[in-house]
Amino acid sequence: MIKVIGDQKKIVSEINITPLVDTLLVLLIIFMVTAPAMTRSVGIELPEPKNGSAADKIPQEKKNFAVVGINTKNQFIYEEIEYAPEEFFQSFPKLIEDVEPEKIFLHADKKVMYEQIIELMTFLQSQGHGKIGLVFQEK
Repeated sequence: MIKVIGDQKKIVSEINITPLVDTLLVLLIIFMVTAPAMTRSVGIELPEPKNGSAADKIPQEKKNFAVVGINTKNQFIYEEIEYAPEEFFQSFPKLIEDVEPEKIFLHADKKVMYEQIIELMTFLQSQGHGKIGLVFQEK
């Protein structure tokens, strides 16, 4: 780089670190975004319950969650009862008023359309349920 001071030209041998800093910041952002995705799995195989499901063993006063399922026939399942979408949307507030869940877990068949899951999540959020978890099975 040539720097002009008055009438004199002087060669400045400095490294321009602006591109280096820009590159490092971009790499830092990329690593910050991808790091949580790399720590998602810890490689633990959970055992299956031998006598009934884990939800059956929780006393009713301790059960502060609800489980809703969607099957391939476009039916919603709550407490092992299948509902048509319109029927479910109308009756769900009455079904859970005794439970008052803090969290709602969604079980969906892998062949269920993504739009159906989003429709159910939107409905649950409109009912005031902010903590919704998607449940999946690892292989």
